[in-house]
Amino acid sequence: MATFNSKNLFVEYPRAGVWVVRFVRADLRGQLDDAAEPQACPLYQELFEQVLADLQEGQTLILNFGLVEQFPTAFYRCLLKVREVVADRNARLLLCRLSPEHEEIFRLFKGFDLFRITTTEGRALHEATARKGVTRKESPGDGRKGERGK
Repeated sequence: MATFNSKNLFVEYPRAGVWVVRFVRADLRGQLDDAAEPQACPLYQELFEQVLADLQEGQTLILNFGLVEQFPTAFYRCLLKVREVVADRNARLLLCRLSPEHEEIFRLFKGFDLFRITTTEGRALHEATARKGVTRKESPGDGRKGERGK
């Protein structure tokens, strides 16, 4: 298992083809810019350098939001850019450990229709392993009680 530590991220490669990223700061607003394109933000650049540049087809990226408290619009736009890059590489993106406040933001922005979300990192790892190599085109759903997106 390989691990990498950087300014805002803890990156782990626990299994072949699976990347886990944990945000290490509760407030990432200093690494985001509301006026800039997402790829110009330091947080996105760090994600790209640490993970996205090496992400390959069939691999899975898990983003763990367990420590994140502040969730500005610029962070959501950054996630949309990450989703775009992951999709372009025919890889998978799973999000986990969203707080009730994060879930409300995702409901408002229809994020449950765009992102595959699991409750825990363990579930995300299990899903990444169970479905490794499977390319899925249907709506990702919200990961709760076996529901699928509409």
